[in-house]
Amino acid sequence: MKMKDNSATFVILGGTGDLAKKKLIPSIYALFRDGALDEFDVVSTSREEMSDEDYVSIVENNVEKTEGWEEFCQHLHFVRLNFYEDGDYSHLKKVLGNCERRKLFYLATLPQHFQTITHNLASHDLVTDYDKVIYEKPFGDDLGSARELNDTIRKVFPEERIYRIDHYLDKELVENITVLRFANSIVEPIWCSKYIDHVQIIASEDFGVEGRGEYYDKYGAIRDFFQSHILQLLALTTMSRPGQFDAKCIRDEKVKALSKVKVLDAIRGQYEGYLQEDHVARDSSTETLAAVKLGLDGRRWDGVPIFTLFGKNLADKYAQVYVQFKRTEQRFSGGRINHSPNSLVVSIQPDQGIYFTLNTKVPGEMRTTESEMNFCYTCHHGPNTPRAYENLLIQAVRGHQRSFVRSDEIEQQWRIVEEIEDQEPFKYEKGQIADQVRDFIGERRWHDL
Repeated sequence: MKMKDNSATFVILGGTGDLAKKKLIPSIYALFRDGALDEFDVVSTSREEMSDEDYVSIVENNVEKTEGWEEFCQHLHFVRLNFYEDGDYSHLKKVLGNCERRKLFYLATLPQHFQTITHNLASHDLVTDYDKVIYEKPFGDDLGSARELNDTIRKVFPEERIYRIDHYLDKELVENITVLRFANSIVEPIWCSKYIDHVQIIASEDFGVEGRGEYYDKYGAIRDFFQSHILQLLALTTMSRPGQFDAKCIRDEKVKALSKVKVLDAIRGQYEGYLQEDHVARDSSTETLAAVKLGLDGRRWDGVPIFTLFGKNLADKYAQVYVQFKRTEQRFSGGRINHSPNSLVVSIQPDQGIYFTLNTKVPGEMRTTESEMNFCYTCHHGPNTPRAYENLLIQAVRGHQRSFVRSDEIEQQWRIVEEIEDQEPFKYEKGQIADQVRDFIGERRWHDL
């Protein structure tokens, strides 16, 4: 059966949750409005009883409505479905009928429901050879549960139908890391221990748990953020050149990089006031901040520490990869001139860009100053580049897996997490950098803190 590349029926399991309301429906609407979808429908499910019109009234408050909203709403449908009721899946199958478009089943729900939903989708033959099943993070709670979930899914669906989401992977500047490294002959030759002093991967958030206390208190910063986003950034930063720039080769190299990672040190923190957040245990020891020092086995990265820092209620909201190169020992006429080490920064948010620092001579004096070569992404390409979920959804429609995570990647990520020792978190004030964080990096300094 021939299908149009940009046609799909989106089946959202958990259609009344925040992810569906705040991310998925607005992203599908944006794809529709921008003409990226040829034909489509959205079938959202939840345990509640409601009409299609009721569902529209629930989701519309999270959408910036412009042209075509009324037409878009004609494609929104609602079906009552309890994940644990066998008959509800039979009803869903009848609703979908003889759908001639590929179906994307999006599990926009908590991971404890994944196995049950997977079994039911398979036992009712809802997923055909043309369809995809998308799993939202977190994928498992630890290495054991991730392996069990992978085993369950792979028994009923082949890997090419499985799409494990990490929305950080389709941020434009995250994708740009691969291009920056391998499409520029001046970068890749110096991307090794001979020239690099250390790497920092920082993700700072200036807000707290914001109503997600029940979820966050179960996972914490390490299991929620480090296990997925930080380690994927690390894999892209440290992997070797793939044989081809396709999904398989890129993911092969990411797995090889992750398999070499070892945890060297770690600290955990918890912001003052976290224990008073809604749905947080009053004696909780869940961390809201962590810094982890990592190393990689092998000659390429031997002796290069990789410092990661991520947390909530810090001073600013930003994410970046910072690479500091080793200082040269060059002497000039008149003696040795003090100069700064070169650095390269990939800024992921809020400002998207890449900049490289060089030492240049001050006019009329034999001393140096630091100069910046800056590439502003939005200045060059405009402000309206697709958002991560829009990119991920259209890639899934087209069957592209480059920006999705494979089963062995997930398991390597959880292996690394399990090397981090439990410890009581220190307290830190909102918007402040604690002494423990400053001291963690030793004689070096955190970039932009």
